[in-house]
Amino acid sequence: MPVTANGAETSVDLFVSHCLREGPKFEATLSKARQEGWAPLAADMAMAFTPVDDPIAIEGWTIGDGERTPFEALVVYRAMVGKRTVEGCTTASAGSDARAAEKGLTGLVQAMLLGEEQGQDTIYKRYSANVAGRDIAITLTLPRYPRGTDQVLASAVAEELVEN
Repeated sequence: MPVTANGAETSVDLFVSHCLREGPKFEATLSKARQEGWAPLAADMAMAFTPVDDPIAIEGWTIGDGERTPFEALVVYRAMVGKRTVEGCTTASAGSDARAAEKGLTGLVQAMLLGEEQGQDTIYKRYSANVAGRDIAITLTLPRYPRGTDQVLASAVAEELVEN
């Protein structure tokens, strides 16, 4: 029986702990998922949470149990952007306070707002930050009309980190 990750109390905590603390790390996250026995996420659902169209590799897991905690998912991927390989990490959480998530993230990370796009029901906010010496592109996907029990997606993308 798969277990859920511990300590993911808010959408910001989930994103920071898995995607931002050292930037997205595809291989390290795969290893942690195996060690922890996280429940795999359906491939089509994982694709729906990524900001890239054609990843080279993608893996996803459910983090919250869906019963005692709201739905939470974590997706990591690799993709080609031009001639560069990037690593990405996305968290999705339901039942979140979108305003608090945005405020919490920008309070924790020195992120520069690059712009935003508004859809019919969604706002996409793009930020740039340097975390642990890596330049990271951050995208927050928030509801246009937050209710306090919202779906929040947060993505971090950085050039692939090659470790020796």
